[in-house]
This record gives sequence, C-alpha cells and structure tokens, in this order.
Amino acid sequence: MQAVAPCGGWCGATINTIISPFYNHFAKHALYCFTAGSNVRDHKIETEALKEKQAGIQQKIRDDEHTLEAVPTDQAKLWLESVNRAISEEQANHLLYEQRCRLCGCCYPNFLENYKISKRADEHQKQVKSIMSNVPGGNNITRAPDPRSVESMLVDSAPMPRSREVILEDALLFIVSDDPKDGIVGIWGTDKDDNTNLLKHINNSFLEKSLFDFIIFVSSPNDCSVTNIQSEIIRRLGIKKDGNEATRATRIHEQLACKNFLVIVDDIRQNLDLRAVGIPYPLGFVGEKKRKVVIMSLSGYRFVGNLMGVNKNIELPILQEGEARELFRQSVSYPGDLYSDPNIGQHATDLVHAINGLPSELARYGKSMHRIMDARSWKVAIDDAASKFSRSRSIEDTLRLIEDDPILGVIGIWGPGGVGKTHLLKKIHISFRGRINVIWVTASSQCSVSKVQTHILDKLKLKGDGNVANQSGIIRDFLENKSFLLLLDDLWERIDLEAVGLPLPLGIEPLSKLKRKVVLTTRFTSVCGGMEVKKQIQVPYLQEIEAWELFREKVGDQTLFSPSIEDRARILVTEMKGLPLALVTVGRAMYGKFRLDQWDSAIQHMQKSCCIDTNEDPLKMEEEVFRKIKFSYDNLKSERLKNCFLTCALWPEDCEIYRQELAQCWIGLGLVDVGDIQSPYTKAYSLMSDLTGACLLEGYGESNDRVKLHDVIRDMSLWISCGYGKNNGNWFVRAGVGPDENFGIPWSSAEYISLMYNHMKKLPSVGDPLKLRVLCLQMNHLDETIIGGVLVNSAKLTYLDLSSNELKGIPESLCHLTELIHLNLSNNYDIEKVPHSFGNLIKLKSLYLEGTSIKVVPKEVISRLVALEIIHVDVILVSDSIRSNVYRELGTLNHLKVVVTSVGLLDAWTSLSDAADLPIRCLRLVKSIEKKEFHLYDILSLDFAQTSLYELYISDDQDVTDITLIQRPKQQPYSFSVLSVLTIRILPALTTVRWMGTSPKSVFPWLTCLSVSGCTKLEHLSWAMYLPCLEKLDVQFNDSMRKAFTRYHVDNVWSGQESSQTFPCLKHLCLSSCISLVTIVDPDVTFPSLEVLKIELCPELNKLPFDMSSLPRSLKVLMMYPAESWEQLELGEGVKSFLQPKLQYYSV
Repeated sequence: MQAVAPCGGWCGATINTIISPFYNHFAKHALYCFTAGSNVRDHKIETEALKEKQAGIQQKIRDDEHTLEAVPTDQAKLWLESVNRAISEEQANHLLYEQRCRLCGCCYPNFLENYKISKRADEHQKQVKSIMSNVPGGNNITRAPDPRSVESMLVDSAPMPRSREVILEDALLFIVSDDPKDGIVGIWGTDKDDNTNLLKHINNSFLEKSLFDFIIFVSSPNDCSVTNIQSEIIRRLGIKKDGNEATRATRIHEQLACKNFLVIVDDIRQNLDLRAVGIPYPLGFVGEKKRKVVIMSLSGYRFVGNLMGVNKNIELPILQEGEARELFRQSVSYPGDLYSDPNIGQHATDLVHAINGLPSELARYGKSMHRIMDARSWKVAIDDAASKFSRSRSIEDTLRLIEDDPILGVIGIWGPGGVGKTHLLKKIHISFRGRINVIWVTASSQCSVSKVQTHILDKLKLKGDGNVANQSGIIRDFLENKSFLLLLDDLWERIDLEAVGLPLPLGIEPLSKLKRKVVLTTRFTSVCGGMEVKKQIQVPYLQEIEAWELFREKVGDQTLFSPSIEDRARILVTEMKGLPLALVTVGRAMYGKFRLDQWDSAIQHMQKSCCIDTNEDPLKMEEEVFRKIKFSYDNLKSERLKNCFLTCALWPEDCEIYRQELAQCWIGLGLVDVGDIQSPYTKAYSLMSDLTGACLLEGYGESNDRVKLHDVIRDMSLWISCGYGKNNGNWFVRAGVGPDENFGIPWSSAEYISLMYNHMKKLPSVGDPLKLRVLCLQMNHLDETIIGGVLVNSAKLTYLDLSSNELKGIPESLCHLTELIHLNLSNNYDIEKVPHSFGNLIKLKSLYLEGTSIKVVPKEVISRLVALEIIHVDVILVSDSIRSNVYRELGTLNHLKVVVTSVGLLDAWTSLSDAADLPIRCLRLVKSIEKKEFHLYDILSLDFAQTSLYELYISDDQDVTDITLIQRPKQQPYSFSVLSVLTIRILPALTTVRWMGTSPKSVFPWLTCLSVSGCTKLEHLSWAMYLPCLEKLDVQFNDSMRKAFTRYHVDNVWSGQESSQTFPCLKHLCLSSCISLVTIVDPDVTFPSLEVLKIELCPELNKLPFDMSSLPRSLKVLMMYPAESWEQLELGEGVKSFLQPKLQYYSV
C-alpha cells in the first residue's frame, strides 16, 4: 500500500491536469445553450455605455473643429470605426435574438441557434470592454490640421486700381519664374496698408492653383527679429516650437529644404538674416524647386532690401490724379459724377488732393464720407487729411529725393519757427544714420563758413587750424570719395558750400554712385533761393484734429475729464493755430489745471497774442509765436524759476549747457542759495527739472548732463528780457556769433551783456557801463589790458565770467569792483599771481580759479574775502608755505561751504593735512615727480574725504604705476562715504589698482560714476564690477586692455567678492578707443540694470558677453561705431536677434 499510494496520487493529479480543461471548455459551451438571454442583455448594457463614450468623443471633435479648426487624430478615427462595428454587431445579434423570442418565447427548441447567439454576445461583450478600455483621451482626440499650402487672406473690398494690377502681375512673373537668380523681390511704398493689401493679393493668387507646397505670410511683425519670424513660420508649418533659435532654424530648414516655398514678410524695417531664420539657401529656382521670398517695406526703409540682397525692386508709387479720383468716388459710392456735384464736388476734389494719392486712405476717407452732404464735415475731413499727410509726405518725399534723385543736391525745408522743421530733419537723420556719413550742423543766426567748418571738423574728428582755406581742403580731401549727407538746421542766410569744403557737384555721382546731398531747414524762403535749392518742402501748421491730439497728450486726459474743461481746451487749441511748439509748452503749462477760470485766462492770453497784424512779415509772425508760448513762462511757479529760465538765453543759440555750469551761474546770480556743501547743486538741478517739465528746457546728453533751449524759446526769452520787443537795451546778447567786432554794444543802458563763445581778441568800442550788473565774456581771446579797460567804470558789476581767455594777470580795476559777488577766472593759464588788492572784494561769494598757474597768493588776501561761500582754486604750483597759508585762511571764513582744489600726487597727504577740516567737495590730484606708487588710502584718513568729498580726480601723471588701497592691521577702517564721481585719466604708466585688506564695496559704497581713460598700460578694471551703486562707467584710450573685466584675475584678492552680483546698478557702459580689446567680460558676469551700451573704435572686439541666459533685459540702446564693427561680432544663439532692434550706429 505504501508503494501504491504515491503512484495513485500522481495518476490522479495527471488526470486532473489533462481532463479539467476539456471539462471546463465543454461545460462553458454547453451553458451557452441556456444563457442566451443574459448574455444578450449584458452585451446591450456594455454597448450602451460605449455609445455614451462615443457621443462624448464626437462632441469633443465637433467643438474643436469649430473653435480651433482642429481635425480628429488617427487614433480617434480608428477608435470610432471600432465603436461603429461593435454597435452594428450588437444590434444584429440582438435583433436575431428578439426574432427567435417572438416565435417561440424564450424556449426555442433549436439549441444550436441559442448557442450561437449566446456565444456571439459573450465574445462581442469582451470586445466592447476592450474598446472601452482604450478610449482616446486629452490630446489624442484632435490635432491641428495639416498645414495648407496657402491660407486665404482678407483683402480690401475696394477695387484694385489698374496701376496696382500691373505691379501685381510684375511681382507674380518674378515669383513664378524659373530663373535660378530670381530669389528675393523687394516691394516698397509710402502707404503701409496699400503695401500689405498688395502682398495679400500675391498670396491669394495661388489659392486655386498653387505652384508652392507652402506659402507663408508673416504679417507686420512689431519686432522683425529672427525669433519672431521663426515663430510665425513655425505656426504656419505646424512644427514644434520649443528649443532655442538654432534648433528652430534646423526644424524650419528640414521642413522646407525639399519643398517649393514662398515666404512673404510684411513691413520689414531692418536687415533680417534669413539663414538664421532657417530659410534654405540658395534662393531662386534650385533643383526643380522654387525658393522665393517677398519683402515689403515703407519707402523710408527701402535700403533694407539692398542689405538683404534683393534681386528685384518694385516701387508702389502714389496714385495719379485720375486713379485717385476714381477710387475715392467708388469708395464714397456716389452714383453719378461726384466732382460735378454743386454742393460737395469741390470739397471732394480738395479732399482727394489732400490725401495725396494714398490708396488705403482714399478708400477709408471715401467710406467715411458716404452720404455726407454738409460742407462743414467735408472741411473737417480736408483739414485732417491735409495735416496728416502733408507731414508724412514731406518725410517720404525728402527721403526719396535723397536716395534716388541724381541731380538734386540741395533740398530746402522751410516754415515758421516752432512748426517742426528740426523734428523732420531728425527723422531724416535717423533714416540714414549708419549707412553713409551723416553730418549734423546747427547753423542758427550769425552763421558763417568758419562756424560750419568747425562743426564738420568736430563731427568728422578732424583737426583744423583756424584758416578757412586750409580747413576747406581738409574737409574736401576727407569727403572726396565718400557718400555724405550734410544736415544744416535753422539756416538764416546763405552759406558758400564750396568754401566750406564740400566736394562738388552735389547729387549722385553717375559712375561711383556716391551720394553728395545737403538738406537744410530755414524760416525764410529767401534762404532757399540763396542756397540754390532745387526742391523746397514746406512744413505746414498742424490742422485741427492733429493739433488737438498733440495738446491732449501733453495736458493729460485726467485734466480734460470735465466736459466744461474739454470745451475750453478745444477753444484754446484753436487759438494756437496749429503751432506744435505752442501746443506742447502750453499743454504742459495747463497740466493739472482744474479750475475753469484758469482755462478762461489761458484763452484770453492766446486771443490777445493774436491781436497783431503780421501781414505775413516773418518777424511779426515770430512775435505772435512768442506771445503764445509766453503763456508757459507766465505759468512758472515762482519769480526765481522765471529768472532762472531767462538766464539760459545768455548762452549761444543751440548751445548744450552743462548742468553744473548752469548751476554755478544761478548760484552766482543769487537765484539759488548756498545752504551747505551739496544743497545748492541739488536745488539747481531741481529747478532745471521744473523747466524741463514745462517743456521750456530740453535734457541732452547720454547721461542727461546737459540742457538746451529750443531756438524759438530762446528767442522768446530774449524778447521778454528786452521789454517784449521794445529793445530797451537792458539785455545785450551776442553769444556764439563769431569774432565780428563791428556790432555796437549799448554799454550805457545794458544791465546784462553776454559775448561768450565768440573767440574775440578785442571788444568793440567801450562806453560807460554804469548800469552793468552781469558780464559774460568766457571763451574768447581777451587779455588783461582789454578787460581792464572794460571794468574801470563797472562799479555796479556783481557777476563777471572771464573764464577761458588769455589773461596773464588779474587787472587792478577788477580788484576795485566792490559789489562783485561772482567771479570766474578759470582756465586763464598764464595768471600766476593774486594781487594784494584782491582782498578788496569783500562781497565776493563765488570764486573760480581753476586752470591757472597761480604761484603767489599774498597773506591776508583770502582771509579778507569774508563773504566767500564757494571757491575753486588750484594750488599745485605754489610753495608749501603758501599752500598751507591759503588753506589756513580759508579755514577762518565763517560762510565757506564749498571748496574745490587741486594738489600734486607726490605730497597730497602732506598738502591736505592743513585742509582736513575744510568742506572740500571736489579734489584733483595731479602731476607727481618720479612717484611710482600712490596710496589713495592715506587721503581717506582726512576728515573731508569721509564727510564732504563728492568728486575725486586723479590725472595727468607720467610716473605713477600703482594706485594702492590698503587697510593696515589695527588701522581704523575708512571709506569715501559720500563720493559719487571718480575719474582716473592720463596715467600712461599705471598698471594696477591694488587692493589689500579691503574691498571696492567698502571703500566706495556710494560711487555712481567712474571714468578711466588714457591709462595705456592698465589691463583690466575688474574691481569696478563690485561697486554696489555704480551707474555710469566710461572706459577710453586704454590700449593694453584685452578683457575689461574678469572674476579670475590675479589682482582680485579682496575677500567675499567672487560670489557677489556683478554691476548691480550699472545703466550706462561706454568702451571707446581701446584698440586691444577682444572681449568685455567673462561669460558669468551679468549686467542686470544695463540700459545703454556704447562701443566705439574697438577694432579687435569680436564678441559681446551675452548668451540667452545672461541677456541684459533692461537694455534700450546699443550704439556702435563704425557700423562694420557690428558685423564682425560673434554672437551666440538668439543674442543677435535680441540686440539688433536696439542697435544704433554712431554718425558724424
């Protein structure tokens, strides 16, 4: 038994394994005969659930087709097909089951048929469950449709003029051409909407039968960069849009390489690198494939086509009169002869003429005038069109004449002062800047050949010798083989251009195609005649609608919130008769004025200003302008601010006045009080901001460090100062007119005389200046004998500026001007002695003696100047004892608030020890003798360096090799706690700025401006990266600098800086004339606040320190000179397309 049992168990298990499957299979199939009803019901339930899923998927497809123009995916299609089969199978099996039940109930005796129905229901039910488990979801239901070869574009409903049909046919012939060279066609025209409409017609020409696999229309990109163009093409092709610029370019290239394609780019305004976009090259007819590109630009940007290598240029000219009239009539939908209508016919003619042949505007104005029969509405439309299109037409016409007209050499733009001539000239300047030599010269009144030459030589960076004939040759030699555009702004009389040195003839040279053009602006048509202008362009006043928009922009919508105020504002705008300058200045004056009486007063002022009979007399017309803009002057908040404004006219016309220079003037005139060492400058700059806000003063310079008066506003200022045109003789200003000594000066009546910037060697005959209080003679060539004669009888003189003359001594007569408050003798390099009688100037508050060679200062001279508040003095050449005495005597003056002084580097600490307690605001350290190393930290131990020093200059030393900042052990840590400006210049031996035991952040915590120039052996400025408040950095003429900044230089030994953020506040970076500079910084150095980057004359520079992760997102302007330097830069992926819209070229 024990032997049999295991065998029996084995046999039983074996039989069970073999028999069970057969048994189960038999039993299952046997049951089908008895489970037909339940299986059919279960099959139907599962199928109904499947139908609900089907309905949901179908609704999703319908919704996406409607809202997204999507199509079902292949997965969704296959799933729906399987659902339909499953539903049909369930319905067929259920119908067969019901038929059998109706015949014999549920006990149909044919077991074979019951078996078949039940089995089918069971198997199909499993299939339904399988389909239910594979329902497509989310993104697998629909997808974007396959890109069509061409998308239909909505075109203007107005009929296309015949001239446009001809141009369309011409463009299409080029596009379908099989010529291998026909790749890019450039189309340009004045009317942007008309340009776009033509491109849309080109696109739609291929709707019925396309020769291209893809026609891609890129519509008017705001920023025509590689990235934006790629985005449009990727959307059109339906390909992936992720990745960087290079990755996307590869995808685009792969998609188009084996296709026929046409790419249409509308409104392009800058050079576009099509290869960087991903467009396959070469273009044309290549390997049986058509690769074509169409670019469209406004007339002012037609040069872009040449930069992109267009094979054919097509111009869209304005419509001729006949076509213009017909298009307008069709747009008005006038049934008969519109122009013969007795009520509106002439108005329609005038409106068509005002629109100047622009098709889209003819259609728009035409539709707006449909069924309009009253004359007033037509007149409003005419005025609007005349204003709107005359100005744009002026710009377009001028650009076209400069670009294309071979004979036209001189173009004249004329109109009254303040009407916008200079604005138009700036538009021309911007259009041609970087392409040819563009030379801007502000001519103004009293212009001369010599003055124009000086401007041109300065702009071309050429040296003159003062001789007109020699300078003419220098200019002619430079420009002889170059294209140039000379812009002469505000010319008052004829200038001999040949005497200036311009190569003749002007125009376009037929063989070389050199452009030699001159565009001038003037207030007088007679000047156009004298300059032999062949084409005159008048700049008209603004018309009603445009004038209102300009005024509203300046006054602010919040001010005009009340309907009562808006009504008055419109009356006020009407009274200003469309003069832009008046609209701007008065608009700013009325900003925030909410009382009705204020507006009524302004209207009365404007009405009175028009109560003079101009009789088309330019001078009387100018006086009317003055009376209008005087309203802004009248609304200045204080008499002090009004006087500050009036004194700006002492400088020459169109002079850019340094803010610090103007501040010193206002302080000297008593218009700004000297409270402490910094407050007078802060107050003065605040007043300048008030005048700028009132649009009476303009900010100038890349750092906004200068201001300027518009020439008409300056004329108005002098008109006010001279008794409102009565020429009362109180003010006499002949500044910047040149060394003409023939004019007469009303010495006996004048209180203010300005003859600055004239380079005069002697003065006209001198009378008795008994009333004279202010005399400005700076920037001349006058000596002490001439000055002495003027000052003999000037007893009331309180303000005297003799800076930048040729005085060899201080006249004795000057020392007897006991009422004198302000005296500037700076930059008279031959003054060596201060006379003892100088101490008589006991009311003197401001004294400037910089740039002199003073060696002798008698004792008790300085101490007698008891009212002195500000002194600028160089004590480099005096003996140690005299220097010490000067500083000690300054220390006795109770009212002294500001000291600016210069000492030698060699004995700086010793020299300044006597000045430790003085309020030194600005210190200049210059000229050591054989001193190799300078310890700047020694200066820090002096009190003024920590409390009052705002500006520090280290300059003009041939020997210093190292500037060292060292924190010695146990030494008290010091810092320049208020220093804002640091200048290091002309230290040709300097190799290192050494930091030992301290850091830039600790020493210069508030430094905002740093300038380093003429340090030809200095290799880097890495320490500047960590200055926490640095906003402006100028680096110039540093010949050994290959990389300006690096984290990893051996000199970077200050602790903790390597992890600090670099340049956290830097807004303005200038790199100029660094001839060895190859790169600017290491890649990990960032510029989070950079707004302006200037690069000039750095011939070896081949890369900028940016990649896509470190782009300066705040950058507004990238300026480069020469223009070729941009092309030689190696820029990373996406960087070029980011920088290019911000690129500006220097122009001469």
